[in-house]
Amino acid sequence: MIKHIFIGGVFAVLVWGSESVTAQNRLGIENENATSIGIYIKDLKTGRVIADRNSSLALMPASVMKVVTTASALHFLGENFRFTTDVSLTGNRSKDNSGVWEGNLVVRSVGDPTIESENFKGNLGFCDSIVSNIRRLGIKEINGRIIVEQTLSNAGQIPEWQISDVACGYGAGLYGFNFMDNTLTVTPATGNVKPYAPGLEIERVTTTAGNQQLRGINSNQLFIFARSFANKKWVISTTMPDPSAVFTAQLMSRMSESGISLTDKTVKTGDADASELVYSHKSPASKDIFKSLMVRSDNLFAEGMLRATLPGDSRYQAIKKEKELWTERGLSTKTVVISDGSGLARTNRLSPRFIAGVLEYMAKNEKSSTFVSFFPKAGKDGTMKGFLAKTPLQGKIAMKTGSVNGVQCYAGYKLGVNGKPTHVVVIMVNNFFCSRQSLRKAIEAMLTKTFR
Repeated sequence: MIKHIFIGGVFAVLVWGSESVTAQNRLGIENENATSIGIYIKDLKTGRVIADRNSSLALMPASVMKVVTTASALHFLGENFRFTTDVSLTGNRSKDNSGVWEGNLVVRSVGDPTIESENFKGNLGFCDSIVSNIRRLGIKEINGRIIVEQTLSNAGQIPEWQISDVACGYGAGLYGFNFMDNTLTVTPATGNVKPYAPGLEIERVTTTAGNQQLRGINSNQLFIFARSFANKKWVISTTMPDPSAVFTAQLMSRMSESGISLTDKTVKTGDADASELVYSHKSPASKDIFKSLMVRSDNLFAEGMLRATLPGDSRYQAIKKEKELWTERGLSTKTVVISDGSGLARTNRLSPRFIAGVLEYMAKNEKSSTFVSFFPKAGKDGTMKGFLAKTPLQGKIAMKTGSVNGVQCYAGYKLGVNGKPTHVVVIMVNNFFCSRQSLRKAIEAMLTKTFR
């Protein structure tokens, strides 16, 4: 059924299916009626819904998934949670006190995604800290191996991700041990790889098409396609197939440079052997990780925080726990599909009303100010820096963006003069036919009219 209300020379209201489409929540984009659009804007003080278009429609959220991940992880972990990675010597010190350790150097990893991350400059130096502490203990030789113990199951890049994404830096998967954002650089002309990545195989393919890089899910083969490989200044960012191998190679190199020898042979140690703590590494606080992943839309950090909610268990169980949380808080999850924590999987499905429910719950609980602080602000921060810039809404809209091919989404808050949320705002567009730039401008115009 379609109703037309003629006001001032324009049709102001349409009924589309079971939900109304007002002039206020139409975007005015090319082929709008063939585009999947979901909008939900609600006044938190009065409870009045001021915009509602297809708000029950299950849509691809892209990185707006991080809103749900962050809210869930903040609930379970709090804002002061830290990952702890312990490094120990297992075995026994030589009886002649000659500085020889008969045993292994063991790194017990819990899936910390921030180790040696470029996004936490003050938290660098993992390898150097290990080496300096070995020297402090008077150890000059380790007659054994470096062993990285990993507790996460079904880790690595997620099967639902596309191969066009997993070869790019933003497609780094979460492993049991993570190092340097699980990314590296490759100079295609020379094959130079930084840092050194044992086992990585690079295939260069000359093509008449444009430049492209592809790698299968968790594969050690990287294919680089280009018209020419002559440009030695061309450097690409790609993902590590095995971060623990990269770390082990780096640590061995740093130990050698510091005069600590390692035989790198298998040594069996028993329960009766000694264990000496070398170094205990603490990650930044969870509130800082949440802020970083939301402002920069960091996929690796999002996956890490999701898995931290159920340490030692599978991604599937962590997602199940997440959905149960929101069901218990009165939100319907019948049409909610969650495949990952980052939103990179195109199989994810969330409705605007579900996301709005999460946002409303978080705005009204004791963690409200902390949660709201994670969102980038329009015209100022991260992925929102160019959005609504130099408009009356600059700094007054705090939202997470989400974009993949054919998808553009926003979810967050309208802020009052005190910086507290006054409205929840969710806008989701799938399968659009116009340019992304014109779509963004249309959304900016709609928000400007809504909150003028």
